[in-house]
Amino acid sequence: MADNLLASVRYIVKDPATPPDEKGYILHYAAPPGFPQNNFKIEPYKNIKMHDLRNSSLTYSQNGIKLASINSEGMKPELFDDDAWIESVYLPELHRSLCKALGAKDVTIFDWMLRKRAVSFPQRNAGEKNEDEAQPSLSAHIDYTTGELDGRLEQYFGADKEKVKKSRYQVINIWKPLTGPCRDFPMAYLEPRSVDREKDLYLVDEVFPTVANEVYQVHHNPNHRWYWVPDQLDSEITIFQAYDSEKGQELAVPHCSFDLGARGSGIPRQSIEVRAFVFY
Repeated sequence: MADNLLASVRYIVKDPATPPDEKGYILHYAAPPGFPQNNFKIEPYKNIKMHDLRNSSLTYSQNGIKLASINSEGMKPELFDDDAWIESVYLPELHRSLCKALGAKDVTIFDWMLRKRAVSFPQRNAGEKNEDEAQPSLSAHIDYTTGELDGRLEQYFGADKEKVKKSRYQVINIWKPLTGPCRDFPMAYLEPRSVDREKDLYLVDEVFPTVANEVYQVHHNPNHRWYWVPDQLDSEITIFQAYDSEKGQELAVPHCSFDLGARGSGIPRQSIEVRAFVFY
């Protein structure tokens, strides 16, 4: 497979009818009659060049992205359907890999999600396999804002929040395909130093029935530099930053999945993404 390719990436486009001072939102439940489900659009931009992360000069300290290895021997995809197995086997192995790859003293994992692509995705046909599973996320985004992360500190560390804030820590995402080589809707990573953080990032509330999460969606900018990992194996993890206690979100990495089109092959993608605090 070619090192670099042209692909389609989905970016946010603000609805002209939305008042300038109205915050972006999307409802993850059926909106009341007459109430818009969201106040923005997501549109594809074609011919975006994807650079090969394997052959790049990017580093974790300067660009917030790193490809690392994990011992995946015996980690069959069906085992990931068992939450207890994930907690007792996969997450401890991931903990070891992260400490080795980042030189971290400790890791606190606070969330994970499995994604299993339905064959018809993104259209989704009713009744097909994996219809109800989480699907690849196609729009360029960052999972947290600084305000959202402050709330997560309170949620996960409670009375120890202030002690944690005095430590050097990062909030990271870790992505891994359950089978490889991954040639079906792989992940793409936007090099954070190519992002104009004043103009490119758009605040959005993702509203669920009982909670709202604040995230960043991303506007298109021709200066953006995108990277991907061709043929990523199930023994490889991609680590990318969301926050650094010393640098803030300077190296927060926007990301999304993208369609390889005719270059794609293999079974519909299955993957696991994990979110964690990393302490140094």
